[in-house]
Amino acid sequence: MQNFYRPDIDGLRAISILGVVFFHFNFDFFSGGYLGVDIFIVISGYLITSFIFNRLKINKFDLKEFIIRRAKRLLPTFFIVLFLCSVLAFFIFLPTELIKFYKSVISSTFLSSNFFFWLYSGYWDESNTNPLLHTWSLSLEWQFYFFFSLLTILIWPLVKKKISILIYLIFFIIFLTSFVLAITFLDRSMSFFLLPFRIYEFLLGTFVYFIIDKKNLIIDKNKNILSIFAILLIMYSFFAFDSNSNAPGYIALFPCLGTALLIYLSNSIIHKFLENKILVYLGLISYSLYLYHWPILIFYSWLNIVEINFTTKLVLIFFSIGISSINYHFLEKPIRLNPGVNPILRYFFIILSILIIFLSLIIIVNKGYPERFSEQKKNLLNIFNKDVQFYRKNFLEKNIDLKFDYNKKKVLVIGDSNGEDMFMAIKQNVSEDIYDVEFIKFSAWCFEKSKVSSLLSFFERVKKRNIFCERERQFYEKNKKLLADANYIVFSSSWYKGFYLYLDDVINYIRLYSNAKFIISSKTTYFPDISNLIQRIDDKDFIKLNKIAYKVKFQYVDEINQKLKEKVNSLNLQYLDKSKLICSEKNKTCSIFNKNKNEFYIIDDHHWTLEGAKFFGEKIKYNNLFK
Repeated sequence: MQNFYRPDIDGLRAISILGVVFFHFNFDFFSGGYLGVDIFIVISGYLITSFIFNRLKINKFDLKEFIIRRAKRLLPTFFIVLFLCSVLAFFIFLPTELIKFYKSVISSTFLSSNFFFWLYSGYWDESNTNPLLHTWSLSLEWQFYFFFSLLTILIWPLVKKKISILIYLIFFIIFLTSFVLAITFLDRSMSFFLLPFRIYEFLLGTFVYFIIDKKNLIIDKNKNILSIFAILLIMYSFFAFDSNSNAPGYIALFPCLGTALLIYLSNSIIHKFLENKILVYLGLISYSLYLYHWPILIFYSWLNIVEINFTTKLVLIFFSIGISSINYHFLEKPIRLNPGVNPILRYFFIILSILIIFLSLIIIVNKGYPERFSEQKKNLLNIFNKDVQFYRKNFLEKNIDLKFDYNKKKVLVIGDSNGEDMFMAIKQNVSEDIYDVEFIKFSAWCFEKSKVSSLLSFFERVKKRNIFCERERQFYEKNKKLLADANYIVFSSSWYKGFYLYLDDVINYIRLYSNAKFIISSKTTYFPDISNLIQRIDDKDFIKLNKIAYKVKFQYVDEINQKLKEKVNSLNLQYLDKSKLICSEKNKTCSIFNKNKNEFYIIDDHHWTLEGAKFFGEKIKYNNLFK
């Protein structure tokens, strides 16, 4: 069995980390770059299996030595990043975010952050700006080390008894069980973060170890074609999938099978490409780069507030590479190559980890030290943090009954949480004697066209996303009278990128139930999180909060809305521009706060408060809209 250095694997690591970095920095062409983690997992499965089994064959495997080797390789950089993040967070984060952060610090220190983010957060939550979010995969890796090494020790006697077929059978059953769980389990967050749903990816690397010396003549003759096919599988997964895809599930097979095939093959034209010096070096520093790039992006975003442009993204990426290179040469590599364990370093990192936990507990107990901020900021934050969600929910529950008064003009607002905003705006501003306004949930993303759904339709149907969409269709069928009775239907949705590919399908679907006049509202204006905005500006600038909001609003929304407007016009439908309700191009302001009433109009980075909905709704010309 092979047990020597392969530069092409470091090249694969480089492809993996570039995918992850480009995804985190929101480059459109790497919308599926998060699947780079799955490449890491397969590589790890292969390398760990190689180390353990090769040692067992010569009776030299020692669990303690294995854990120490892994600790030397992974933990020093990890604890340095943990410490640096802990220090920076204290000076930057708001009390609520700070408490959440230090809870994640504790879970990360105990290598269980994947459980923390599963229970209290989510990888796909756009508002998740925790600098330690990416440590979930490191926790997953350690959990696999313990599970796999202990399992291997238990079943190794079977090899000595010449019944190694049982080992293959055990691994295959675990692989199959994990894979079936990953593609059928309904909780996407659980299947993303937890080991039982990821073991099959590790075991793909294990299977490669078992067969890598069993070369096939036909495969060897076609290794160039197969290696090209393998790298195309990886690149396709980066380009074709996005955060709305059913990850991990079956889509993880694309990068995982591509990676497994490239590890199995050797000396092809793709391997020569992977062995070039730049990729190999990026692979060598990939662990450091993985740990550093995300906190750098998050802390810069907190400090800078404004939308990050392309040039700044490149600067931050190269800065991350520079920091990672320094870390690799002066910390990671010297510790890893030292044959023993330096007692000074050992005690240093033990004390550092205890210090991190101790300080985290102190900050949590003291509620994030709100006294770090001025009284004016604390007052504004108290206003901002009042229970606006409760008021929204209460208003919706009291004003939605899913039936129309036939003596009035019937207006139906449909959409997601942005639809709720529009419903509150219209409901609070039209005459109840003339209009009856209702709202029903509608998930436009249910109409997104999966690039592989026709090929893997069975897997599509069993996913939570598709089950949810089917239930929503059943709900519409049940309430088809509501749609049929409506005189006006107002669409208000998040309108994700690529909406123009399926907007016709959305309209045609509703047309099955209604002949109402259709009005399509734009994507709403997005800002940096308003609480972060309050924190970052000086007290003297609070009076200019609405002018600052105009300067920092996200420009990408305008690009999406321009495409939406063109699409709506091509369908001969009416378009409602929400951005004009929120911002004034003439005055260069966006109304996020009313200083006279001491009220915020935006909750987070784009949702409307009940007061905000009323204010924005006052600007709608209803006689033109509902004519």
